[in-house]
Amino acid sequence: MFWTALGLLPVLLCASAVTEAGEDDLTFHINAVIGILGDLESHLSENSNWTSRADLFWELSCPEREICQHFRSPVASGLSGLPSLTEKQRTFLKHLVNHTVDDSLVEHGVLLTPDGTTVSLSPVLAGIAAGLRRRHEAALPAAALLNGHSNSTKVDPLLTSLAKDLGMAFLLFRAKHSRLALGPNGCWDHLSAPQTFTLMGSPSHLPDASINGAMDGLILSSYLTQSADPSSNTSILLSEYYGGQGLQGDSLLRSNFRRKNFAALVHEDSLREQVERSLHQLWRLNETSSLFEDLGSQELTSLAKQAVDDFMALYVVCPAIIPRCMWEAKPYKGTPVQLKLPLGFVYIHHTHSPGKPCRTFPVCAANMRSMQRFHQDDRGWDDIGYSFVMGGDGYLYQGRGWHWVGAHTRGFNSKGFGVSYIGDYMKALPDNITLELVRDNFMQCAVRGSKLQDNYTIHGHRQMVPTLCPGDRLFQEIETWKGFKKRCQAEQGVRHCI
Repeated sequence: MFWTALGLLPVLLCASAVTEAGEDDLTFHINAVIGILGDLESHLSENSNWTSRADLFWELSCPEREICQHFRSPVASGLSGLPSLTEKQRTFLKHLVNHTVDDSLVEHGVLLTPDGTTVSLSPVLAGIAAGLRRRHEAALPAAALLNGHSNSTKVDPLLTSLAKDLGMAFLLFRAKHSRLALGPNGCWDHLSAPQTFTLMGSPSHLPDASINGAMDGLILSSYLTQSADPSSNTSILLSEYYGGQGLQGDSLLRSNFRRKNFAALVHEDSLREQVERSLHQLWRLNETSSLFEDLGSQELTSLAKQAVDDFMALYVVCPAIIPRCMWEAKPYKGTPVQLKLPLGFVYIHHTHSPGKPCRTFPVCAANMRSMQRFHQDDRGWDDIGYSFVMGGDGYLYQGRGWHWVGAHTRGFNSKGFGVSYIGDYMKALPDNITLELVRDNFMQCAVRGSKLQDNYTIHGHRQMVPTLCPGDRLFQEIETWKGFKKRCQAEQGVRHCI
């Protein structure tokens, strides 16, 4: 077996198993793993096929994963000839294939990606292995399986694994074994050399990194199964997906848009059916467990519905938000004032300066720091003024967030959220996908989360104060959005509406 050949034992690491001294060059960044996988794949390149590559990734992902039992075909031998890894690499991989959260809320087995998000590695590798095996076995297309349109009784094991985790997460939450049903996100100690990822609160059974990894695994599996000519080098595939130009140059087929791509693959009804099936299976095997106290078949069906409804709302409908710690925000000056939710308004802005949309996390994060510095140092404000900022990379960046009064729309800061697009939109529009993320996803997410009234009003900044913001072209666009209303006021006895 591959792990035996490497001298690695497939056992769970204790919580204290962190990076050894002297391993400073191996940081917990996806690029470090891509480098190691590239070395391993180069050894296979001469006499390898899809099956041997699938075996490689399957054994990498399997030591702690229940998903492995869903694939009954045996793992091929012949991996013992792989070159030995250094002790640093062995320790590094041991740490990464075991997902744990210790008492100090440090999450292990996760990696920072170039887009600023964090993923659990095991489900990503499992997705690659599943896609490669399906390709070799000429199985049904992943999309047909995931959307439930096939007449086959086969069920995608990656979807089954996610469904089991969702069911368990909500069982534990219901039994008050965890404070959250899903999440939370966390913060890295350093972005340039990440070593420690600390969660923002008590963990659920499915922290954000696990959900990101599960989504990426499903997307990569589907791509490998269906693509006419996927790269034979999986390390290149990961480079394209995480922080590159997208799979085969498709800019939307990358990790920045995992939520949109996951939604296109996984039908909500199919996921709900799998969660319900998983819960009933757990119930039959553990009827005496306190987790199932006062639960019958009907209650399990309701719990499955709640699990999928909440999951889809939080991780598919809601846009992904880059937290302040990840763009390296400075502390708030003074004492923030809390908003009285739900609010009734959303005010749309453009930054004007920076004048160009940012396309990558490093550039968007630098733009956020620049704006915060200008607002705090030049204007004397307590913090960056906006509630949220829409980056051209497909992520929403947290400014003052959901709960604190901003400094975005003079005289109306306590009445609504200020959402700004990075760039100057006097003559051009932001990318369609970023328009959709604010118009559709952000608004729906805010209403469902009781942050915004369901009869909300959208205004452009220029409707509230004398300004050209949010730019002529963007203002024309938001005039077509649901919730937009003209605003009329009298100036020198003349009624003026805009």
